Amino acid sequence: MTESVMVLVITLAAVALVTVGGIIVGKDQSRDLEGWLVNSRLMGPVLVWFLLGTEIYTAFTFQGLAGYAFAKGSAAFYNVALNDVAYALGFFILPAVWLIGKKFGYVTQSDFLAGRYQSKNLGIFVAFTSALIMIAYIDLNIEGLGAVVRVIGQNAFNQTASDLLGFLVLAVAVLLGGIRGNAWQSMIKDILMFIAVIAIFIVVPIHYFGSFEHMYTEMTTKLPQYLVLPGASKTLGPLWLVSTVAITGMGQWMWPQWFGVAYTARSPRTLKLQAVFMPLYQLVKVMMITIGLAAVLIFAADKVKGNDVVMLLALKTFPAWFLTLFTIAAVFAAVIPAGPIIMTSASLIAKNVYGALVSGTSESTIYRLTKGLVFPLTLVAFLLAILAPALIVVVLLVAYDFISQLFPAVVVGGLFWRRATKEGATAGIIVGWVISGVLLLTNHDPLFGINAGLIALAGNLIVFFGVSAMTQPVPHDELKKFFAAAFPQRKIDRRARETLGIQKVPNPD
Repeated sequence: MTESVMVLVITLAAVALVTVGGIIVGKDQSRDLEGWLVNSRLMGPVLVWFLLGTEIYTAFTFQGLAGYAFAKGSAAFYNVALNDVAYALGFFILPAVWLIGKKFGYVTQSDFLAGRYQSKNLGIFVAFTSALIMIAYIDLNIEGLGAVVRVIGQNAFNQTASDLLGFLVLAVAVLLGGIRGNAWQSMIKDILMFIAVIAIFIVVPIHYFGSFEHMYTEMTTKLPQYLVLPGASKTLGPLWLVSTVAITGMGQWMWPQWFGVAYTARSPRTLKLQAVFMPLYQLVKVMMITIGLAAVLIFAADKVKGNDVVMLLALKTFPAWFLTLFTIAAVFAAVIPAGPIIMTSASLIAKNVYGALVSGTSESTIYRLTKGLVFPLTLVAFLLAILAPALIVVVLLVAYDFISQLFPAVVVGGLFWRRATKEGATAGIIVGWVISGVLLLTNHDPLFGINAGLIALAGNLIVFFGVSAMTQPVPHDELKKFFAAAFPQRKIDRRARETLGIQKVPNPD
């Protein structure tokens, strides 16, 4: 047995072991839809920390970000800024989402939208379309897994065989484990990923350059174009960076799986703690971008695919025993984060499309259908990875352009502007998607230096406000209940406060 095959065999054994462990841990809470999807809203800060972390720091971070830095240079730093913007927004958005979900028993994003706008059709529309968009997120993890197997196997396995393996592991783990099992798997994955990232971040500069100082000196002297914007990317300048951070920062919590993760929390405070401390994970991203830039120098004479950079460095640098651990971490970074994404996609179609269209569908039927959709949805992502392989970051950026168009409906109208209507939300989303599609398909991203998704969002907002102003809003009594759940603190006007001589009136509950 060759060394590369042995590494892969041990890696697959570790994946199988952790998968079985996740199944055992999650089986007691996975007997109904609420337990399988949101752990019956009982998850504490530690597990929510790892669950959020594993969803944000995936194969995209472990492999894709270094590959993007390798191909595009410092444009990759957009991804560090985006999460910092997103966490600030999440501090305010996620607790309100949790309170509403708790009050009305919501387990999906479409439940939230259908309830806010009192529109079953809007819930169906968003559920089906966002489930399709999420396939791109599953696809990037399959692509990452394929790159690991292909590089470590030294091309003994072709891309199709590698991706097929990823498809099978993903589907089985998600089908049986549920969200709680995935959270425990995430803890193992993140610990291993931290070890692997820190190791490669320390070893590569010392092994190939002698020290960090010499590495950075060589970067500044030999790769100045990689350290400025637009630099190596040619088109991704400062305006692109700012607009991309804006659209992806707003789009971060529009991914439906984040609603599912938010609903798993034990309390709103659990979610606020995540928003405060989750930025510590950003150190991982800075390390991987640095490794991607160093790889430009290391592989200067070789033709290397961006998605393969990290694993090629690991193969070239580490002894077999640590290469095995590194490979396990890389595979987990691709496999485990896809769990909640697949679960959410399946639940959106089963609960918010089929369940909404077929009246009288029982909870048990929806639960069985949700689990039954796991394999078909993962298969679609597998086929996409085979038929349209791409740089991992590019896949995610395109998906963000589309998912971010939910921001006006979910946040602006969903949490703040009571005059927003279902017609305005629907029209805005469609206009945003059409503009995004046209700009992307005609290769006008960026346009005048601005990310196409932000241009689309501007059109979306204009239509959202305009159509909402011309259509009938949800009755006041319904809105009052919804917003009271999101913001339970009783409000009192300034004149009344002055009359009573108090600053605020506490919630009687």
